[in-house]
Amino acid sequence: MNQRNELISYALDFTSHLIGKTEGINRVILFGSLARGDFDSESDIDLFIDTIDKKFESRIPKIVESYYASTKAKNWNLKGVKREISCVVGELDSEEWKDLKRAIMNTGIILYGKYHGAVEKVHHYLILSYGPIRSESKRVSAHRSLYGFTVGKTKYTGLVEKYHAVKLGTGCLMIPLEHAMKMKKFFQERKVPLKLYDVWSDSKIME
Repeated sequence: MNQRNELISYALDFTSHLIGKTEGINRVILFGSLARGDFDSESDIDLFIDTIDKKFESRIPKIVESYYASTKAKNWNLKGVKREISCVVGELDSEEWKDLKRAIMNTGIILYGKYHGAVEKVHHYLILSYGPIRSESKRVSAHRSLYGFTVGKTKYTGLVEKYHAVKLGTGCLMIPLEHAMKMKKFFQERKVPLKLYDVWSDSKIME
């Protein structure tokens, strides 16, 4: 078994322990670097526990500690499998977790329960409608950062090309979900007004 599969199995084992200790959980979803596959030796196991029970979060530390002390966890440790388990608790469909839900829809792995928001074999994009940028200097700077520029024989790649985005019109971009939060951060850091719209397609719109 490769390391990623071992760690996912470890997460499943904890999930089994978790649902055996409490009630009211709708879904347990693995997200973050392990779910994406770009984890390293320092990566935690990130779990989103979907529940409407607002008091649930206070019970998590004790449940995690009881798992670490369990025979199953100790058996995993003997195999060299030991990671910190980090739990985020909330109602996934609420406004509070809208950004995280986008990431989960793209790369999350369901460990318990049913995922109601995803459709198999679709590609998720975000349309970013931004602006206006009233300052001319800021507008020029943003345009160069987004679309790149050339100095002499040297070409500097812009974020649109780097993140495989497509310009739909003035102040409007479509970008694959996996890069959308980076682009969103770009606009937010510059205090540029921004609206986001989710789009799904059964074929890739851009490479």
